[in-house]
Amino acid sequence: MRVRVYPADTYGCGHFRLIWASQELQKQGADIELVDPGERQLELRRDGENIIGVNFGDDRPDVIVLQRVSHRFLAQAVPLIRAQGIAVVIDIDDDLTSIHPSNPAYAALHPRNEYSRRNDRGEPGRHSWHHLTTACREATLVTCSTPALAARYAAHGRGKVIYNYLPGFYYDVSHEDSDLLGWPAAIASHPDDPSATGGAVARLLSEGVRFHCVGDPAGVAGAFGAPQAKITGIGGVNVYDWPKEVTKLGVGVAPLADTRFNAAKSWLKPLEMSALGIPWVASPRVEYDRLARRGAGVTAGRSRVWYRELRRLLDSAELRAEMAGRGREVADGLRLDGHAGEWWDAWAHAHDLQRGLVPA
Repeated sequence: MRVRVYPADTYGCGHFRLIWASQELQKQGADIELVDPGERQLELRRDGENIIGVNFGDDRPDVIVLQRVSHRFLAQAVPLIRAQGIAVVIDIDDDLTSIHPSNPAYAALHPRNEYSRRNDRGEPGRHSWHHLTTACREATLVTCSTPALAARYAAHGRGKVIYNYLPGFYYDVSHEDSDLLGWPAAIASHPDDPSATGGAVARLLSEGVRFHCVGDPAGVAGAFGAPQAKITGIGGVNVYDWPKEVTKLGVGVAPLADTRFNAAKSWLKPLEMSALGIPWVASPRVEYDRLARRGAGVTAGRSRVWYRELRRLLDSAELRAEMAGRGREVADGLRLDGHAGEWWDAWAHAHDLQRGLVPA
């Protein structure tokens, strides 16, 4: 079985969902071609705003894996690719239909902006979250990082949940215990999430607790309700340096507002902290709860619970060590090299679905 994989980007989503899994499978001998996002190899035949054909020539894979298909032309290409006997798998890590309006991705993907926004060449952007929904409906198989995403994008029943796992280098980063509180995120992609802590973080900052943001610190103090507080932070970090920056935290927070978008978020952020030996407190969203029930950390809904759990960790090196140890144990069972086969199994299932070898 020949598989061609098209990650949507070379940032976190592209690496966690497709690049690292494909590289791991290649090591195991799988026939996978991993296509750089800047070097697309799909030759589309176009008639105005419609795609009328997809040409592969003699270089035909058995399965094509696409990620986050939001472009009009690519969504139109899905059934045309399948008509040639090639299975199409679409991978999704977020619910694009419920992005917060303050998130830059909202304007980029809102259907009303499909033709008003322009790309670098002056062409219409042609991106819309509606196209992703259409593409998933037409796909052979949809893979998602959470059951909630599978329910939304694979209601037709051709869906497979593959949770997020971590590559091996996350487990080789040393961690030094401290009482430095921090958040591995930024306001741009989490505009209202800090509010989920209520006044807990603001209260801790008023008591002299140090706070570090692994991400752009602009607006972070105010978002946590402490506009006058001084916090440290760091700008853009590439995916390979990210663990080394996150491990500087002594205690981590992972707040998520109670929204439709966050109800489908994966457990990735607290999982990262667990693998790095950082005790954490998180919002009680579905996947964060799932990880906490395994023993990796704790969740908190009310402000007083956030404050109590964070205060306990900040005051006790012994408790931090205990929670960090449990977190590492949980994360150790969620290594990518032990789960990469889930992607291959899903792609093989899509291959069989496309050929009618198994029931849809």
